[in-house]
Amino acid sequence: MTDYIIGVDIGGTHVRIGAVNADGQVEHLEKVKNRVLCEGGKAIDLLITFIRDYTLRCKLAGNFCAIAVGFPSPVSKDKRVVYSCPNIINKDEGFDGCDAVTPIEREFGVPVFIEKDSVFLLQYDLSLSHLSGTTIGIYFGTGIGNMVFLDGKFLSGKHGVACDLGHIPFYLSDRYCSCGNRACAECYASGRVLRMIWEENFSDTDFEGIFEIHSNHVLICNFIEAMSIPIASEVNIFDPDNIIVGGGVVEMRGFPMDRLKEFVHEFSRKPYPGDDYTFIRASNAVDIGVVGGALYAMNKMGLSPRLDAKGQ
Repeated sequence: MTDYIIGVDIGGTHVRIGAVNADGQVEHLEKVKNRVLCEGGKAIDLLITFIRDYTLRCKLAGNFCAIAVGFPSPVSKDKRVVYSCPNIINKDEGFDGCDAVTPIEREFGVPVFIEKDSVFLLQYDLSLSHLSGTTIGIYFGTGIGNMVFLDGKFLSGKHGVACDLGHIPFYLSDRYCSCGNRACAECYASGRVLRMIWEENFSDTDFEGIFEIHSNHVLICNFIEAMSIPIASEVNIFDPDNIIVGGGVVEMRGFPMDRLKEFVHEFSRKPYPGDDYTFIRASNAVDIGVVGGALYAMNKMGLSPRLDAKGQ
């Protein structure tokens, strides 16, 4: 492999970028607020500038063979167009409906691979933990990310937007989601909602310690139960071998993972699939979206990463 693949992980709050080598190791990892894509021009132009400045600053120009970009949004089946991306608000022109591949390939002259960010997160754990069988990945961050790995590939769907689990509806809800629909799961079980709960009820304590301090409060118990509903729904649909759960909410101090597991088990069909799946906490390294994107690109390019060199 020619030196590096540039991985870009665009989240609902931050953007991470790094250069990943054939060993699956990331170099020059950087993390900035995603406002770098929101002000001063069109989002796609700002993204190109962000990548170009990074490669020049880190002296990587000419030393990378591909770019992988993960978006907090579904992308088209041909993996070229970003669909609704409500967490990146740009008054000039956001990513919604944007062909992100063509202008980036034109600028850098290398293959460009885009996907929704949860694909890259799941790719990381699939590759580094050598998982097999049907695997679902669910990530609670600003919103809810989700992907299913089935029959040796990521589930895509007719339009490329399968597994948008954060937007399944909750019954009899009057809450509206940032996507415009009513009753989405993200209205009840996302980092955005958790922060609202904190602001309205617990703002005299540290937000990062909300689970550590208030895990037995009824509002927090209800939040954890709400998290379990989309997980159990997907478990009952796919009968998976593995469930991977992660994201910034899960990584907060004192997160009651055992309680979440109990709720998922309660709502899963018995005896199967509810009594026969492996529940895995997602890797929490800061670079998983960046590295996962590079591993995804390597697979698409027919390259074999030397993952053993990373000590996994």
